[in-house]
Amino acid sequence: MYKYYIFFLLCLSFSSTNDIPNEKAVLHEKAVSFEKLSWKNLDSLKIEYYFDADYGDYLGKPSFSKESMAWNGKNVIIEGYWIPVSEIGDSTVSVLSALPYAQCFFCSGAGIETVIQIKAEGNIKRMETDDKVALKGKLLLNGDNPMELYYQLVNASLH
Repeated sequence: MYKYYIFFLLCLSFSSTNDIPNEKAVLHEKAVSFEKLSWKNLDSLKIEYYFDADYGDYLGKPSFSKESMAWNGKNVIIEGYWIPVSEIGDSTVSVLSALPYAQCFFCSGAGIETVIQIKAEGNIKRMETDDKVALKGKLLLNGDNPMELYYQLVNASLH
């Protein structure tokens, strides 16, 4: 009798399916596609300035083009120049610029549409100012927070 019981249990264990997904299936589910974004796709940003009594200064309210709005929330890859913003005391804040530091928005007459605020996924290795890099992440358009840049790359990582 025990022989049949053991045989039945063995048959049952060999015939059951494994509910744990294999590694390839898990990787496939997490696969995310990224589209190449050009700075030209972002260059039609218009800013309307207004006085804000709370800040005691003029702030800009962005007006995004239809083309740039089409990129909002998309996973993108973009190339540019790395600019750390450690002067404000936060070494985790960085900016990707369409132009090298000497020509970028902060130092020359370039427009604010030439910079993207980087919000990294984990730590991005330390780079020098003007290192040319390709980053990937989700592009978000910021029209509400005047203390952050209008273009943001969240969950960013090196490509």
